[in-house]
Amino acid sequence: MTKIASTRLRHQIYFWGHLSKGLVYLTVGGLALATVVGQARGGPEGPQQIVRYLQNEPGGTVILIALAIGLFAYCAWRWYKAITDESNEGTDGEGLLQRSAFAMSGTLYGLLGVYSLTLVTGGSGAEGNKQALLVELMQKPFGIVVVGLLALSALYAAYLQFDRAYNETFMEELDTGQMKEKERRTYRWMGKVGYGSRVIVYLILAYFLVQVVLAQDPGQYKGLGGVLQLISRGAGSVFLAIIAVGLLLYGAFVLVKARYRELS
Repeated sequence: MTKIASTRLRHQIYFWGHLSKGLVYLTVGGLALATVVGQARGGPEGPQQIVRYLQNEPGGTVILIALAIGLFAYCAWRWYKAITDESNEGTDGEGLLQRSAFAMSGTLYGLLGVYSLTLVTGGSGAEGNKQALLVELMQKPFGIVVVGLLALSALYAAYLQFDRAYNETFMEELDTGQMKEKERRTYRWMGKVGYGSRVIVYLILAYFLVQVVLAQDPGQYKGLGGVLQLISRGAGSVFLAIIAVGLLLYGAFVLVKARYRELS
């Protein structure tokens, strides 16, 4: 009975966490694509800008609270994977690096959840602002070294996205037995394009972090919104549209994972 309850709890944490993450990426990718076709004002937006946008919509408070709960669930799931080694990464160097990446990504989504709740309570959202965190970090001894390690982590994350896209290992996370052949082909294609687009995103995030180190200026870090704006200015609307579609497909694939992942 305890194991059944535990499995149900893990399933709920996994489901709601991935549902929230998927919706964030769908919104980011959708608005970036709308920018290209001229249906959205301003430039492409990142997750924090999306959260501020939702704040002003009808029912925004309820939406932000629900989003924050989901993001905290995703944070909890990633930390669970890191601590318990749910995906059998192992305890060698590469395995520990991967598990550290789980914890780091979970923490970042948890910060976005904090940002959402801070806006609900009338704050400025500084608690979830990555630039503010970098300012505080760089004031610490060896802070610049830590930022450099974050840049290396972003490069490693880019490699992981490429590996998943190229080798299609993302399909191992799905219970393909529940799918029809057409569904499997569609989800494989969605995953390849989605993870492939994140290679570019993580490479540019690493570039921003390197600039922070070189200039010793946390303002050089721009986040996902800055990544999309840099793509728009440097490579043009067509390439931005390609990345936007990739992020849309990644968000959709995360929703597929929420639906088809079977936890033991």
